[in-house]
Amino acid sequence: MHERRAPIAGRLLTRRGFLAVSAAGAGMLAGCTGTPAASQEGELRPAQTLLDDPAPAPERSEVTILMIGDVLVHEGVWRSGEREDGTRDYEHLFAHVADLVAGADVAIVDQETILGGTALGLSSYPTFNSPQEIGSAEAAAGFDVVLHANNHALDKGMEGIGAELAFWRSEHPEVAVTGMADSEEAAGEIPLLERGDRRIAVLSYTYGTNGISLPADAPWAVRMLDDAQVEKDFSLAWERGADAVVVCPHWGTEYAAGPDDDQRRWAERFVELGADVILGCHPHVLQPVEELVAPDGRVVPVFWSLGNFVSGQARKDTMVGGLAQVTLAFEGDARRVASWQITPLVTHRASGVDYTTYPLADYTEELAEVNHVRTVSGQTDFSRQWCVDFCAERLGDAFQA
Repeated sequence: MHERRAPIAGRLLTRRGFLAVSAAGAGMLAGCTGTPAASQEGELRPAQTLLDDPAPAPERSEVTILMIGDVLVHEGVWRSGEREDGTRDYEHLFAHVADLVAGADVAIVDQETILGGTALGLSSYPTFNSPQEIGSAEAAAGFDVVLHANNHALDKGMEGIGAELAFWRSEHPEVAVTGMADSEEAAGEIPLLERGDRRIAVLSYTYGTNGISLPADAPWAVRMLDDAQVEKDFSLAWERGADAVVVCPHWGTEYAAGPDDDQRRWAERFVELGADVILGCHPHVLQPVEELVAPDGRVVPVFWSLGNFVSGQARKDTMVGGLAQVTLAFEGDARRVASWQITPLVTHRASGVDYTTYPLADYTEELAEVNHVRTVSGQTDFSRQWCVDFCAERLGDAFQA
């Protein structure tokens, strides 16, 4: 819903390129705005000179941000990509949103489960390990940033983190993976994505790791929602020339209809530190969108939870997620959110390549009738109209039926 809250305290490379910014290499960057030089006392400047030498207009540009919610790889999801020849392919999962993803300047996916690959043994709930071919499908769809600070990041320990990061580095080095690390050096980096003459920082954090302790010799392995860490990352982003900061927290209460107090506290802190967009995940269900207003007048959209993009969960409300789109506008040193919207999505639980996710606008009653969620006790009334009513309730004015 377009709810505007009261002010709070505080204040490229190519499309496939990104900069990993390290704290060890951080240097202060100073900037200033230019003003016309004062003329010497008693000197008159001819009017014609002023006309011939006007102050240049600030450069204007826009960057579009897109994000989908949790890619939660239960067994049914990974089985959908198995082929008769023994190979795996998962492009069908993203086929119906690929055009939107490819059209964004910065496209972000929340990869909820570790892509440790078959060498570690594929597994489902409660400790996940997923095929690496899912990462290849994400790269093929056009995602630029993979978020990995989440409660399942340590499901396979440091071995899982190392296996997945090795995969990304060798197979898709153009994709930035953030939120988990296999070395202290890597943990000291944050991605800065260059789009034209603008740099966009993407920060990823989680509330916890399902009771699995961070390794004693690797406390940096997963980026936590920690005040000192968050402040350090924002400082680093600004020092290294970020023009805007997108924050992607893994937070909140599972299946809750709206944000909890902890989500609100962190959102206000992010805005105080200068966040431009907040894109949340973890509750597995769609939550409302609100706007926070910073003291400098910037409007910061907060997508409390984008829900699931795809999963094998067996609840109607986990079938409906959201795709966030935000346009950031820049003019000189000034920045603002020019527009934002949320596109409802529906997970279609089915067999084989029919297991996929559709925009709600493209989902039909005929598809809903064969969605496997309808075979679950208590979920038999799932329908397209149920999804429409659910979105209208959760999103309010932000939903266009």
